[in-house]
Amino acid sequence: MNQSSKSTAIVDDKDLDGDLNPDYTLRMIRLSLFRWIFAGLILLFFPIVHCSGQTPSSPSTQQTVVVLTKLSPPVYPAIALQARITGDIELALDIRQDGKVASAVVTSGPPLLQQAALNSATQSQFECHKCSETVTDYRLLYTFKVVELRVSCSVPEDCNKTVPVQHAPEVTQLENHITLVSEAAGLCICDVIKKVRSLKCLYLWRCGLS
Repeated sequence: MNQSSKSTAIVDDKDLDGDLNPDYTLRMIRLSLFRWIFAGLILLFFPIVHCSGQTPSSPSTQQTVVVLTKLSPPVYPAIALQARITGDIELALDIRQDGKVASAVVTSGPPLLQQAALNSATQSQFECHKCSETVTDYRLLYTFKVVELRVSCSVPEDCNKTVPVQHAPEVTQLENHITLVSEAAGLCICDVIKKVRSLKCLYLWRCGLS
């Protein structure tokens, strides 16, 4: 561009009084506004591009999941039920890739209830999703509860009277927590010692009235 064309451009940007041309000012405002909008779009779009550019996790890094698919219902041991023994049994299991139980160990709980929990766990069926190891750790919690049936034991005729169990044991499962609720038959026990008749009736516990 020669000197005459430069002079013409300067004259176009200014009016005859030397002030900026209104059209030129408007163009500069529009240009500045466009730059700010463009910069804002870049800042807004950058995090999306950054997140979408992350490398997806490979199947080997995804979480391993063990699922109890079919529970073998636990059975309340008769001696524990008669003695009104309740409590929680915690088990540590090793689950193979095919869902079978490789091993099961009791970590805590009343001794008389442990075998019942072990039998239930080892006979249950599992599924091991995305299991890359030979065995996968899994935890099970068994809760044993007793509902005592009340029996009338107020007169001598109630001696040795038994209230039979009315409902079958109830088993519920919430993920890895299994609860077993069983009823215990009520029994009124009476003893005759010498000439003193005593009535003993707190279920299987002995109490006397002379």
